[in-house]
Amino acid sequence: MQRRQLLQMIAAATGTAFIAGKVQAYEPTETGQNLFSSEDGQLLNDLGETILPATDTPGARDADVGPFITQYVSDCYDDGEQALFRAGLDDLRDRVQVVYGTDFAGLSDSQRRAFVDDLDMTARIVASGAGEGAGAADLHWFTMMKQLVIFAFFTSQVGATEVLRYVAVPGRFDGDVDYNGEPAWAT
Repeated sequence: MQRRQLLQMIAAATGTAFIAGKVQAYEPTETGQNLFSSEDGQLLNDLGETILPATDTPGARDADVGPFITQYVSDCYDDGEQALFRAGLDDLRDRVQVVYGTDFAGLSDSQRRAFVDDLDMTARIVASGAGEGAGAADLHWFTMMKQLVIFAFFTSQVGATEVLRYVAVPGRFDGDVDYNGEPAWAT
Protein backbone atom coordinates (compact mmCIF):
# COMPACT_ATOMS: atom_id res chain seq x y z
CA MET A 1 0.00 0.00 0.00
CA GLN A 2 1.31 3.43 -0.88
CA ARG A 3 1.54 6.31 1.58
CA ARG A 4 -1.05 8.39 -0.31
CA GLN A 5 -3.60 5.54 -0.25
CA LEU A 6 -3.04 5.10 3.48
CA LEU A 7 -3.57 8.83 4.11
CA GLN A 8 -6.76 8.78 2.06
CA MET A 9 -8.07 5.82 4.05
CA ILE A 10 -7.21 7.55 7.34
CA ALA A 11 -8.89 10.75 6.12
CA ALA A 12 -12.03 8.83 5.17
CA ALA A 13 -12.10 7.03 8.51
CA THR A 14 -11.58 10.14 10.64
CA GLY A 15 -13.82 12.57 8.76
CA THR A 16 -11.08 14.87 7.51
CA ALA A 17 -10.63 15.97 3.90
CA PHE A 18 -7.67 15.17 1.65
CA ILE A 19 -7.37 18.38 -0.35
CA ALA A 20 -4.39 19.87 -2.18
CA GLY A 21 -2.14 16.94 -1.31
CA LYS A 22 -2.54 17.16 2.44
CA VAL A 23 -5.01 16.14 5.08
CA GLN A 24 -7.29 18.97 6.21
CA ALA A 25 -9.35 19.12 9.36
CA TYR A 26 -11.46 22.01 10.60
CA GLU A 27 -9.30 24.66 12.21
CA PRO A 28 -10.93 28.10 12.58
CA THR A 29 -8.97 31.19 11.62
CA GLU A 30 -8.41 34.02 14.06
CA THR A 31 -11.15 36.11 12.45
CA GLY A 32 -13.68 33.29 12.03
CA GLN A 33 -15.49 35.26 9.33
CA ASN A 34 -15.86 34.76 5.60
CA LEU A 35 -13.06 36.68 3.89
CA PHE A 36 -14.75 36.72 0.49
CA SER A 37 -17.62 38.64 -1.07
CA SER A 38 -20.93 37.27 -2.30
CA GLU A 39 -19.66 38.04 -5.83
CA ASP A 40 -16.75 35.66 -5.19
CA GLY A 41 -19.26 33.01 -4.14
CA GLN A 42 -21.31 33.58 -7.30
CA LEU A 43 -18.19 33.31 -9.47
CA LEU A 44 -17.35 30.01 -7.77
CA ASN A 45 -20.92 28.78 -8.35
CA ASP A 46 -20.52 29.58 -12.07
CA LEU A 47 -17.08 27.96 -12.19
CA GLY A 48 -18.40 24.96 -10.27
CA GLU A 49 -21.30 24.54 -12.67
CA THR A 50 -18.80 24.44 -15.53
CA ILE A 51 -16.74 21.78 -13.74
CA LEU A 52 -19.76 19.75 -12.51
CA PRO A 53 -22.69 20.71 -14.76
CA ALA A 54 -26.25 19.60 -14.20
CA THR A 55 -27.19 16.69 -16.45
CA ASP A 56 -29.70 14.05 -15.43
CA THR A 57 -28.31 14.69 -11.94
CA PRO A 58 -27.91 18.04 -10.15
CA GLY A 59 -24.86 20.20 -10.76
CA ALA A 60 -22.61 22.32 -8.58
CA ARG A 61 -24.94 25.34 -8.74
CA ASP A 62 -27.78 23.19 -7.36
CA ALA A 63 -25.58 22.50 -4.33
CA ASP A 64 -24.65 26.21 -4.02
CA VAL A 65 -20.95 25.36 -3.74
CA GLY A 66 -19.68 28.97 -3.91
CA PRO A 67 -20.59 30.14 -0.38
CA PHE A 68 -19.39 26.84 1.09
CA ILE A 69 -16.02 27.15 -0.67
CA THR A 70 -15.45 30.75 0.43
CA GLN A 71 -16.28 29.86 4.04
CA TYR A 72 -14.12 26.73 3.93
CA VAL A 73 -11.13 28.67 2.57
CA SER A 74 -11.70 31.41 5.17
CA ASP A 75 -11.87 28.98 8.09
CA CYS A 76 -9.57 26.10 7.12
CA TYR A 77 -6.77 27.49 4.96
CA ASP A 78 -3.70 29.27 6.29
CA ASP A 79 -2.73 32.76 5.13
CA GLY A 80 -0.55 31.49 2.26
CA GLU A 81 -3.27 29.21 0.91
CA GLN A 82 -5.86 31.96 1.23
CA ALA A 83 -3.54 34.31 -0.69
CA LEU A 84 -3.07 31.67 -3.44
CA PHE A 85 -6.84 31.20 -3.65
CA ARG A 86 -7.50 34.99 -3.77
CA ALA A 87 -4.80 35.43 -6.43
CA GLY A 88 -6.45 32.63 -8.40
CA LEU A 89 -9.85 34.35 -8.32
CA ASP A 90 -8.23 37.60 -9.45
CA ASP A 91 -6.27 35.79 -12.20
CA LEU A 92 -9.44 34.08 -13.40
CA ARG A 93 -11.27 37.41 -13.64
CA ASP A 94 -8.32 39.06 -15.42
CA ARG A 95 -7.86 36.22 -17.93
CA VAL A 96 -11.54 36.13 -18.85
CA GLN A 97 -11.56 39.91 -19.35
CA VAL A 98 -8.42 39.79 -21.55
CA VAL A 99 -9.50 36.80 -23.66
CA TYR A 100 -13.24 37.46 -23.99
CA GLY A 101 -13.73 41.10 -23.00
CA THR A 102 -16.38 40.23 -20.41
CA ASP A 103 -16.71 38.58 -17.01
CA PHE A 104 -17.12 34.82 -16.47
CA ALA A 105 -20.91 35.13 -16.06
CA GLY A 106 -21.09 36.73 -19.53
CA LEU A 107 -19.54 33.74 -21.29
CA SER A 108 -21.54 31.15 -23.18
CA ASP A 109 -21.44 27.53 -21.97
CA SER A 110 -19.02 26.55 -24.73
CA GLN A 111 -16.72 29.50 -23.92
CA ARG A 112 -16.77 28.54 -20.23
CA ARG A 113 -15.88 24.93 -21.03
CA ALA A 114 -13.03 26.00 -23.34
CA PHE A 115 -11.72 28.44 -20.74
CA VAL A 116 -11.87 25.86 -17.93
CA ASP A 117 -10.21 23.23 -20.15
CA ASP A 118 -7.35 25.68 -20.77
CA LEU A 119 -6.99 26.36 -17.02
CA ASP A 120 -7.01 22.62 -16.33
CA MET A 121 -4.25 22.02 -18.88
CA THR A 122 -2.16 24.82 -17.33
CA ALA A 123 -2.66 23.32 -13.87
CA ARG A 124 -1.56 19.88 -15.13
CA ILE A 125 1.58 21.37 -16.67
CA VAL A 126 2.44 23.10 -13.40
CA ALA A 127 1.80 19.89 -11.43
CA SER A 128 4.01 17.87 -13.77
CA GLY A 129 6.90 20.28 -13.30
CA ALA A 130 7.02 21.04 -17.03
CA GLY A 131 6.11 24.69 -16.59
CA GLU A 132 8.83 27.32 -16.43
CA GLY A 133 10.16 27.47 -12.87
CA ALA A 134 7.55 24.98 -11.68
CA GLY A 135 8.31 22.11 -9.39
CA ALA A 136 6.37 18.89 -8.98
CA ALA A 137 5.21 20.07 -5.53
CA ASP A 138 3.74 23.34 -6.90
CA LEU A 139 -0.02 23.66 -6.69
CA HIS A 140 -1.80 25.69 -9.33
CA TRP A 141 -4.75 27.68 -7.98
CA PHE A 142 -7.14 26.04 -10.45
CA THR A 143 -6.33 22.60 -9.04
CA MET A 144 -7.26 23.93 -5.60
CA MET A 145 -10.55 25.35 -6.90
CA LYS A 146 -11.44 22.17 -8.78
CA GLN A 147 -10.79 20.03 -5.69
CA LEU A 148 -12.92 22.36 -3.58
CA VAL A 149 -15.82 22.26 -6.05
CA ILE A 150 -15.82 18.45 -5.98
CA PHE A 151 -15.47 18.38 -2.18
CA ALA A 152 -18.24 20.96 -1.69
CA PHE A 153 -20.60 19.21 -4.08
CA PHE A 154 -20.28 15.68 -2.72
CA THR A 155 -20.51 16.79 0.91
CA SER A 156 -23.67 18.82 0.21
CA GLN A 157 -27.14 17.43 0.78
CA VAL A 158 -27.80 17.50 -2.97
CA GLY A 159 -24.59 15.65 -3.83
CA ALA A 160 -24.94 13.08 -1.06
CA THR A 161 -28.63 12.31 -1.51
CA GLU A 162 -29.40 12.91 -5.20
CA VAL A 163 -26.14 11.80 -6.82
CA LEU A 164 -24.73 9.32 -4.31
CA ARG A 165 -26.84 6.74 -2.51
CA TYR A 166 -27.22 8.01 1.05
CA VAL A 167 -27.79 5.84 4.09
CA ALA A 168 -27.96 7.70 7.39
CA VAL A 169 -25.54 6.53 10.05
CA PRO A 170 -25.97 4.53 12.16
CA GLY A 171 -27.04 1.91 9.69
CA ARG A 172 -26.53 -1.79 9.57
CA PHE A 173 -23.44 -3.28 8.00
CA ASP A 174 -24.06 -5.27 4.85
CA GLY A 175 -20.78 -6.55 3.42
CA ASP A 176 -22.41 -8.30 0.47
CA VAL A 177 -24.21 -5.67 -1.61
CA ASP A 178 -24.95 -6.29 -5.28
CA TYR A 179 -23.48 -3.63 -7.53
CA ASN A 180 -24.87 -3.05 -11.02
CA GLY A 181 -23.17 0.24 -11.93
CA GLU A 182 -25.57 2.48 -10.00
CA PRO A 183 -24.28 5.53 -8.03
CA ALA A 184 -21.76 4.89 -5.26
CA TRP A 185 -22.57 5.17 -1.57
CA ALA A 186 -22.29 8.48 0.28
CA THR A 187 -21.90 6.86 3.70
